[in-house]
Amino acid sequence: MLYTIIVLFSLTAGLVALSAFMLVVHSIRREDRRRSLTLSPRSVLSSGTRRILGLSVDHTACVIHPEHACPTCLELDRELRV
Repeated sequence: MLYTIIVLFSLTAGLVALSAFMLVVHSIRREDRRRSLTLSPRSVLSSGTRRILGLSVDHTACVIHPEHACPTCLELDRELRV
């Protein structure tokens, strides 16, 4: 009986870990396709993936030195001027 419980628990834990891994991979691919890494995350899954990976984008340097701004900040600045 104890053997069955251990096996079921192990299988359940393995499936949970595999599904979490698949969700993270899916979110990484979606962010890569959209080229939206410098933008705010669009979903909870994207936000969670960025948190798990320790990924954050700081645009402070773009504000301080606009001549060396990233492409996203340049595009936003261009849209605001029009």
